[in-house]
Amino acid sequence: MEVAYSVPLFGCLIIYMPEGGNVSNRQAQSLEEKITKLVKCAQRRNIRKTVVAGALIALFALIMAYDIYQQPKDTLAIIGSGVIILALLLDITVIWWKLHIPKSELSAFPPTQFPDKWKQRLTHQARMLRLVWLWYLLPLFLGLFIYLLSVYDASSGAVIIPLLIQAVACIGIWQFNFKVAKQIERDRDAWFGNLRTV
Repeated sequence: MEVAYSVPLFGCLIIYMPEGGNVSNRQAQSLEEKITKLVKCAQRRNIRKTVVAGALIALFALIMAYDIYQQPKDTLAIIGSGVIILALLLDITVIWWKLHIPKSELSAFPPTQFPDKWKQRLTHQARMLRLVWLWYLLPLFLGLFIYLLSVYDASSGAVIIPLLIQAVACIGIWQFNFKVAKQIERDRDAWFGNLRTV
């Protein structure tokens, strides 16, 4: 029996396919549909994240420009905004360089004919989500940390609560991405469990 459920962050509707046995025409078609949905969902996810990152880049660029013009001595705010912008640019780069799956691959490499390629694709998606702390959270946390030091008086301890909130949010995002990565790996094994990746 196939079970459908949604994965919010990865943005895909994942449908289990029973393991084992030869792949029938119906199952093969089902596999094609699943991979097609995954590619479309991954593309929508990439576009959403790019739009959000672009909006934040514009916001912190304005903040940095204001600080440079009005408060040139506030170096922490300027540096913090700069690091945040660089972190978001890195995020966009990784999204379209490492996580992007061209729609043309669906016709160029049909999943039923090139299962190893798509198994590797899912493995790569899961790996990048496991490493989200490195290419997304760590740079962004550093930038926000520097920026918050310019907003709050560090000597009074007022910055502690915002930093704790930021840390909890980052840990939560990392844990969620880790769970999604494990789910992608389970789906990969369910779809391509009998195949060996070259």
